[in-house]
Amino acid sequence: MSVTIKVEGLDVILKRFTKYQSVANRELRTTMKESLNVIQEKVPPYPSRPPTSKYVRTGTLGRSLGSGGEPDIKRIIGSSTMLTGEFGTRLKYAPYVVGENQAWMHKGRWWRLPVEVLNRAVPKITELWNATARNLAAYLNGKGM
Repeated sequence: MSVTIKVEGLDVILKRFTKYQSVANRELRTTMKESLNVIQEKVPPYPSRPPTSKYVRTGTLGRSLGSGGEPDIKRIIGSSTMLTGEFGTRLKYAPYVVGENQAWMHKGRWWRLPVEVLNRAVPKITELWNATARNLAAYLNGKGM
């Protein structure tokens, strides 16, 4: 289970970067990496165990989403013409705990990765990409980065 970020709307600027493709790729990959870090920062803490539960928790799901380290899935694929960032876990049971089709026993206790975490991250991610677009435009106008 993963969240995917696709960057769209930079086409006009990127067409002007044909001579400076390495500059554009570096800037876009840096911003995508920062975007993935924002998502990881927005993953809430592990919820406490229900008082009546006898289940021994392992923390595996939290660790697989980067709690205390790197998540299972945190990668950037492609180049400036089609750049995709992925963040998530490989645990098969994760969709039932933090996914859209959350199991009844987790509703209200566990957050949902695609909706709640991403919604918390979107404002900061939007800021990052807007700043990158401004920086790329400034570079093309000879004002450096």
